[in-house]
Amino acid sequence: MSGSQFLHALGRTLGLGRKQLKVDSRHVVIITGCDSGLGHSMAVYCHDSLHMTVVSCCHNLKSDGAKLLQALNSSEDGLSRMHTLELDLLEPDSIRHVHCQLRDILTKDQRYRLTALINNAGVMCFGEFEWQLPEQIETQINCNLLGTMRLTRELLPLLRQQQGRIINVTSHCGLQALPALGPYAASKAALRFWTDALRVELQQYGMEVVNFIPGSFVLDSNIAARQQQHAEKMRKAFNQEQHALYDTYFEAFNGYLKVLSGFKPPNRLKNDSLLAKFNDALTSSQPLALYIEEPRRYRFYRWLFSICPTPLVDWLTLRFCAMPTYESTNRQKKI
Repeated sequence: MSGSQFLHALGRTLGLGRKQLKVDSRHVVIITGCDSGLGHSMAVYCHDSLHMTVVSCCHNLKSDGAKLLQALNSSEDGLSRMHTLELDLLEPDSIRHVHCQLRDILTKDQRYRLTALINNAGVMCFGEFEWQLPEQIETQINCNLLGTMRLTRELLPLLRQQQGRIINVTSHCGLQALPALGPYAASKAALRFWTDALRVELQQYGMEVVNFIPGSFVLDSNIAARQQQHAEKMRKAFNQEQHALYDTYFEAFNGYLKVLSGFKPPNRLKNDSLLAKFNDALTSSQPLALYIEEPRRYRFYRWLFSICPTPLVDWLTLRFCAMPTYESTNRQKKI
């Protein structure tokens, strides 16, 4: 590292020269996973509060969330500030098509600047690793990690040319893996470390890369909406020995998770602290490398995880999850 690079890094560490950048309709942000939950709220916030031009990517243009975003077709000088595109991160052709559509949008006004790519889309499947089918495991890795990488690589020349930033939405599961979420945690941990590598690589081109970890919004999104369908596929794949061992536990486990199943109407998150951190990640001239939004319970457990030996961390993890386990179900059965 040269002397100037060291001084630059030191200045960033001390927050010297840090300021909020002004954004408006000339600044274009592309966000994935906008059908519901955090992605939907980010799209609405960028459009309504920051008055940016938003390219909101939804998995299904007929979803309630996509329709609500399409209704936000306010325009300035005849140019819409909300563009809703269909994106399937599992399909390379879909990624290439979104790239072409984004280029078309950017050519509509020479003042447009691609300010940020926000990788938010993700899928989640609960179940012990032995239960999860290969296609369920692969879908989580392919969407949460590889699909995000493919989209970023496709858009990177555009972002680099305009010094746009990349904000990757990861998860607390990327900091501390949780039981019954092994493949999901693996995808988010990989996403976290890829984000760190990308940040160092792209600094030399004047680009910022941010790791954004929101609190638990699983109840406010559709990330686990298909949990019961996933569970039914797992159960059907059990062999005789697995049925005998797991059925009672499996029923209690998925009964506990029924609250997550079913598609929920999109709603705007009313979390001022989260939106303030998102605003800073998006508009600060020197964003932090990592933003974490979490309730006190998460923060307390995360601190305990960092100081306790592994056996205690394992016990605390089970307490944190507070989900049925094989042991607890068997004890209940004996009573």
